[in-house]
Amino acid sequence: MKSTDDIRPNLPHKALALLGRDEMNLAEFPIALLTDRVPKNQQEAIYQDEIHDERSGLTLTRKLTITAGNHGLTTALDDEVILSLIQLTKKKNNFTQRRLEFSRYELVQLLRWSMGGASYERIATALDRWTSVYLKYENAWRDNRTKSWKSAGFHILDRFELNDFRADDAQLDLMPSFIVWNEVIFESFQAGYLKPLDYDLCMGLSNSTAKRMYRFLDKRFHHRADWTFPLKEFACEHIGLGRNYDGPAHLKRKLQPAISELESIGFLTRLPDSKRFPKDGKGWKIRLILNSAGVVESTSDPRQETPEADRPALVIELTKRGVTGKTAAELVGKHPAAKIEAKIDVFDWLLEKQDKRVARSPEGYLVKSIIDDYKAPKGFVSAAERQQQKEAKQARERKVAEDRRKECEEKAREKTERGAIEAYWASLSPEQQEALDSAARAQADPATLAMETGAFRSLARTLRRQEFIRNILATRDRPPVA
Repeated sequence: MKSTDDIRPNLPHKALALLGRDEMNLAEFPIALLTDRVPKNQQEAIYQDEIHDERSGLTLTRKLTITAGNHGLTTALDDEVILSLIQLTKKKNNFTQRRLEFSRYELVQLLRWSMGGASYERIATALDRWTSVYLKYENAWRDNRTKSWKSAGFHILDRFELNDFRADDAQLDLMPSFIVWNEVIFESFQAGYLKPLDYDLCMGLSNSTAKRMYRFLDKRFHHRADWTFPLKEFACEHIGLGRNYDGPAHLKRKLQPAISELESIGFLTRLPDSKRFPKDGKGWKIRLILNSAGVVESTSDPRQETPEADRPALVIELTKRGVTGKTAAELVGKHPAAKIEAKIDVFDWLLEKQDKRVARSPEGYLVKSIIDDYKAPKGFVSAAERQQQKEAKQARERKVAEDRRKECEEKAREKTERGAIEAYWASLSPEQQEALDSAARAQADPATLAMETGAFRSLARTLRRQEFIRNILATRDRPPVA
């Protein structure tokens, strides 16, 4: 089996060791919608193309149909979860086991999402979808062992279990969460149908379309550095833009932000529109060329160009929330620190509330809220207030727990004492019991004896006797005076 490290022979081996991995079937066709909001009632997505199959010499029609399960179709964020799980599988067992154990805390870190309950719940939603969404590949699943295209239908994940319900990394439960990869995709992992991927660079891209385009082109550029595709086929079948964009002008406009971002990091060669979008007798095309050096200008996360210790604290805080390093630096340079801190505070609050305003593009909302100086939404509670509320709640919970502990201890002590009293009484002969009862009566005060009449006479006598035995046991167990 050919090593996946050989896929990019022009990169030094040391650099390859630092890269992530991408499954090449998942890079060829979209397995999720680009948006994070699925159009109402959409239960299916279809992508297809035609290629020349060198093995058979025939034109092959390839088709992928994605059918929604109980939790709807998968989206851009769900795709990121799968890509991150691939990295964790490489790191933890090097694709030797279908079962991958992890914590949502480490997955959120790898995804570069904000820490908190909203991110934990978003991961749960993604796993629900990946165990229910059905992928049907028709002549579109590459079998690396036989070097042929085949048809296959499967769920990417067979099952999962989440056990880490706490969002605080200092309080993670000991039981790990886990996923089990489907056998079809796991066999592809083990067959080596993987390519090196600059994971940090990919996840540092701010545009979902750019991430999708980067993964597709990074695979295709292995074969050659200059590609021309039919515009609509590229945009709709491989990148995943909706087919409701009828005209080429709409497709160009939707692709341009992603192209610009890939140009800015040195991945794509810059081209004027006339060369980027040529037209021939068959219609509009798109031309994409790997940068002239043949490698990406930087294989590090664009947000990590400067050592973290040397970067302003607010730049670090913004990049932790998904903003690219360049944009974060620009924001910090143009806006007062107090303003940025306030917007971050509101942003974190909205994430915790799973507010729809940050559902589609959290980092985009944060950037725009700073630039346009959004007002704090109604009901906003600052981080300081939230911390006070959290501490007050924790104090109440600790008091309740302490009161409950004391109550349980007191009940246990009383139970032990009753048992000792009953055991002492049972150890006496009838004559000794009668003598003890007489002694107890002799020492009792008039008020106690007065209670030993009427309906509760028997109970009162028992209580008097037990109190007398309690004193005997206390005296017996008391250490002697020196």
